[in-house]
Amino acid sequence: MMFESVLNWLNTGGFIMYALTGVGLVLAFLVLERFWATGSLIRALERKQLTAQNLTPGELELEGLRRLGLIRACIAIAPLLGLLGTVTGIIDTFESILQGGYIMQMSAGISEALLTTQYGLTIAAPGLIAERLLSRRMDRLTRLAREARHNHGRRERCVAAS
Repeated sequence: MMFESVLNWLNTGGFIMYALTGVGLVLAFLVLERFWATGSLIRALERKQLTAQNLTPGELELEGLRRLGLIRACIAIAPLLGLLGTVTGIIDTFESILQGGYIMQMSAGISEALLTTQYGLTIAAPGLIAERLLSRRMDRLTRLAREARHNHGRRERCVAAS
């Protein structure tokens, strides 16, 4: 029953809703994966289990930045797809007006326009928040990597001096 309701809702918004659902799922996967991966790197650096010997700060930064561009692309695409749905819904509404202006046909076009806009924004807004949190994690990861490299370099100089 719930599955049918979701399918009806998706069908009301037209084909754009399926594209938005795909973008939303990709975005959710990428965000969760990045939170898990950066969290693991940060914990390892804080526990001194990961040192400059394992990965350089540059490698750590690259690992943390992986897929961040794709996350940003999904965030940008979602409202654009919503806008595309708005345009197609308005076109459908005008076509129904030209065909005689039946209320049911006009309301279907307006519904498509509003649903796709809402869905695109609903995907993008939390994505922006997640992207900002991931950027803050990246700053922390970079700082910890530099500290680990600095401490490792200082230890090597102390060992060489003795």
